[in-house]
Order: sequence, then C-alpha cells, then structure tokens
Amino acid sequence: MNPLHLDTQQLLTFLAVAETGSFSAAATQLHISQPAVSKRLAQLEERLDFRLFDRLGQRVVLTYRGERLLPSVREVQTCLDDIATAAEVSGEALSGRLALSLSHYAGLHLLPEVLERFSEHYPEVLLDLSFHDSERAIEQVALGESSLAYATLPPRLDDRVRTRVLWEETMQPVVAQRHCPGGRPPALDQIGKRLPLILPAEATSTRTAIDRWLDDRQLLPPAIIEINQLDSIAVLAGTGVGWALLPTTLQREGLVGLECGNCVLPTRRLGQIEPVGRARNPLAEAFMTVVEELDAG
Repeated sequence: MNPLHLDTQQLLTFLAVAETGSFSAAATQLHISQPAVSKRLAQLEERLDFRLFDRLGQRVVLTYRGERLLPSVREVQTCLDDIATAAEVSGEALSGRLALSLSHYAGLHLLPEVLERFSEHYPEVLLDLSFHDSERAIEQVALGESSLAYATLPPRLDDRVRTRVLWEETMQPVVAQRHCPGGRPPALDQIGKRLPLILPAEATSTRTAIDRWLDDRQLLPPAIIEINQLDSIAVLAGTGVGWALLPTTLQREGLVGLECGNCVLPTRRLGQIEPVGRARNPLAEAFMTVVEELDAG
C-alpha cells in the first residue's frame, strides 16, 4: 500500500476514537457528526485492508492490528503539530495546539496563574491539557504525546527527557486538631505509632521520598492508607482518621503540624520536563517564558 494514499483526517479520526473509546466522544472532540466518524473509519479500514476496531455493543475495542497502528498515528499527530508551528516567525501572533501534561498537584496548585496569563496573552493557542500522576505525565513527553510536562521529578530520569527544577517543597507531618489535647501538637513518634499514615501510591516520587524518611527514623505506622492525590490526602487527614505529610500549599484549617524536634523532613522537587532530540516548539517556549516570569516575580 502506498502511504501517500492515506488521509490524515482519517488517521486522526482513528486516533480520536482510540483515545476516547467511542464514536460519539470522538465526534464531539473533532467537531464533526458521528456518521462522519464512521465514514472516515470505514474508508481508512478499506485502504488498510484490515479492521481497526471490534464493536462490542456501545463500546469499541482496538483490534491487534489497530493496537500496532496506534503509536505510529500518534507520531503523525506530533509531526502535524510541529508543522503547524514551524512557520511561526518573530512578530507573528502565535497560534496552534500546545499539548501539556500536568500532574494534578502542579496543575491545581502551582500553575493556575501561569495558565491564566498564557491564555490571556495567546488567545489563538489551544491549550490541550491532560492531568495524570507525575510518572505518566513525564512518560507522555518521552513518547512525544505532549510538548511539555510539569510534575514531581523522579530520582532517576528517562534519557528521552530533560528536566529543570522549579520548585522544592518540604513535606510537613500533620494531624487533625482533635488529636491535640490542650491545643498542643503531639509528638510525631506518639502519633506515628498510634494512627494510620495516609500516603500517595507506591512507586511515585513523593511516596519514595517519604518511605526513605520513615526508614531513616525507623518509624513504622500501625497501618497505611493509600490515596493517589495529595488534595484527597489533606481532606482525609482533616477527618482525623490518620496523619499525613503535606507541602505548605495544602496546609488547611483543622490540621496541625506535629512536633518532631530537629529531624530533617522529607523534600521533593517539582519542575519542567522537555523532550530530548526534538526541535523547540515556539508555543512551548512561550509557555516556559510565562512560567519563568511568574516564578521570578
């Protein structure tokens, strides 16, 4: 089959269905009708001479060959994004699509002002935001699915990406105020051995830093409660069912810092993740400039 006979609209329609899991959701994303989605896929399947999806009632599932095709079509999307920005020159208004992967914490607590200012300054740029845990956000940049990511940085880096540290946070042990008799915060060891510890999921960068700190202190909580997002951990800690370690941005009314003497508290680093070996995207550069301006301010 001659690849020149392939239609990019059909390929991107295939990508939309694969990522959304339905024809109707893909139609909404592409701003076309559902029959148009079906027609494009049928034409693509005819040109490829194999089925891309199995239809299971209201659900669509990639076939074996569809799964093998998906990474290549994602690369096509990336190349088209590069083409859209390649002709940008100094003085022109920036426009196009900028795919950003954000950890939930970075997106909700560190970057809201950046997102607001960027969207005001560059109204013709479509910010395609996706929220993930930090590890997945970094992987999306490594795979070329996103131009930039902002997330917690791991101890070991993938050689497909480069990072820049922008924020460093100390994780403070906290407990609900009702566990503070007489209004005085209890000692860390006292609470740590009596109440469950609420932690992010295993294998995340933040969890790794906390686990090392617990090992250094030889502190073994009676139970572990795992929740994926720090915001949820803060809410649950406020109920008093357990204690937690949280950055200052998530200190909230009803939570009290635990007394731990002169112990060194765990820290984590957050920052910017870029791909290695790809030409700079002018839209990504503009976004990084806004981050730098606000961080310096």
